[in-house]
Amino acid sequence: MNGPTHRLIANIALSSLDQKERHILYPRWGGIESGATLSDDFRIMWEPKVASTKNKQLVHRCYVDSENSKNHGCVTRALDHAEGSISFIKDYMEDGESMGYTEDEFLENLGMFLGIASHHISDLCTPVHVGHKMDYLKAGAKSQSAFHKILERDLVRYSCQAQITLSKPQKISISKRYFFNIAKDTYSNQFVNLEEIYSKDDVEGKINMTSYVISHSIKHTANIWHTVLLESGMENRTWSMQPLL
Repeated sequence: MNGPTHRLIANIALSSLDQKERHILYPRWGGIESGATLSDDFRIMWEPKVASTKNKQLVHRCYVDSENSKNHGCVTRALDHAEGSISFIKDYMEDGESMGYTEDEFLENLGMFLGIASHHISDLCTPVHVGHKMDYLKAGAKSQSAFHKILERDLVRYSCQAQITLSKPQKISISKRYFFNIAKDTYSNQFVNLEEIYSKDDVEGKINMTSYVISHSIKHTANIWHTVLLESGMENRTWSMQPLL
């Protein structure tokens, strides 16, 4: 998924939160937007905590059709930033002074962390990030890498025609299973159809695929952000720069 699509998803996910949550996060949009594209902008490839071991993981993929743990790093990355955001908030609320952050600095960093989580959640909703076994030549591409670029270009191209479905954010259980299930759903509902859609140059199929990717990315990003704010107790206090009512 390209930067414009990541920013679009983060923006709509933010708008779908309830009023209290929006009031906390809207002033941090700069951090959220930066986080939503940071992994691509800085070409971050490996999960840091396992990059120096034999178990290192690539952070932009969770290939459901691969048993190699190297190919499942997108789940780890999304989980790390969701759980890490909760810990970061709780630590600051318990003893912010010892962390050396002003409130605004803390909130800006939190926005960045939530944006990074959104990036990798969105990757789990993008077909080329959850599977790799297909006939790329039949689909009209010279290679897997070339097809990846074509599909992500199409997500931008067809986003204006997508039928985006929005739902009220739900509190969920943040776990490896939750994120892996996102990848499995994307694989079953979208990846397995790509070869046929692209071999036939099926425009309607591409629009439907784009609708799925954007809608589910927004849904799961909003679910995670909503859950982070609830579980951390962040809504129970007033933060800086909130609108006057």
